[in-house]
Amino acid sequence: MWLPKQSCGVLNLSFPLLLDHARASAVAISLRSSIINIYHSLIGTPGCTWSADYPCKDTAWSDIENKSLYILKENSKIIAAASAGAFDELAHLQWELENPCELARLGVLPSFQKRGIGTIILQNVIAAVKEKGFDGIRMLVSKTNPAALALYHKNGFKQCGETFMYDIDFYCYQMKFSRHYKKLC
Repeated sequence: MWLPKQSCGVLNLSFPLLLDHARASAVAISLRSSIINIYHSLIGTPGCTWSADYPCKDTAWSDIENKSLYILKENSKIIAAASAGAFDELAHLQWELENPCELARLGVLPSFQKRGIGTIILQNVIAAVKEKGFDGIRMLVSKTNPAALALYHKNGFKQCGETFMYDIDFYCYQMKFSRHYKKLC
């Protein structure tokens, strides 16, 4: 049974990795495995463009090292993950944002879907990236992923274009924050 929102927390990995080096490494390795398990559990679901090759352990490790990985837990179990940061993989596309972060790899374990978990982690990521000084979020969403399209539309993202990348047709989505925060260093 799903517990109330108050029992969940979003964890920005800048905090647990400040532990002593040996413990931080063990935490990161365990975390990486949990994140990959979420990603792989979604392969083959409607609209999912992921494969056994992507996202991979290196992708998860990079998100951890760059402090761009966000997780949502129920008790001690990681049930959702998302990555948001200054990746610049999409900079060549047309955007209205000046200092955006990119949202990527948002996933919720299948057994926790259709309970509002995607919205919870997404809203927490939005709040966190605003605090980091970004003026908005940009991302690609597969045209064949109705659940993701509905999630982003419901949460205020606007479709602002289309592109073909990685052999996949995508919609370009963005959210411009209404108020500017301090610029990143």
